[in-house]
Amino acid sequence: MPTAKRRAGWRKSTYSDQGNGCVDVDFTSDGVEIRHSQIPNSIVITFTITQWSRWICEVITGEPTNANGAVDVSVAPNAWTVRERTTGHTLIFTDAEWRAFQLGAADGQFDPTHPSITEALAEAS
Repeated sequence: MPTAKRRAGWRKSTYSDQGNGCVDVDFTSDGVEIRHSQIPNSIVITFTITQWSRWICEVITGEPTNANGAVDVSVAPNAWTVRERTTGHTLIFTDAEWRAFQLGAADGQFDPTHPSITEALAEAS
């Protein structure tokens, strides 16, 4: 019988306004998942921890090089589009949503080694 995936729980940047959307992030025993916080039943894009680490560096610098192995990011006026390479699943975020995510990432809020995340995963087991 396969082991159930442990989850830390969905979280968004503390820079995101309560009523506004943002990149919703969940750390799991298998890697990292994102979705749009305003659409809880939206598609989910998955990353391995290695892909996530590469991507979060791209997010923080604001320069999507698309060398992370998981997603391609394209930018248009007020639209940050994240497309998963293997499935084609796509999420679109506004400039404000993306900026909140970027600021949270720069603060280490989405670091998989952060104690709050490792503790949440341990409690889920």
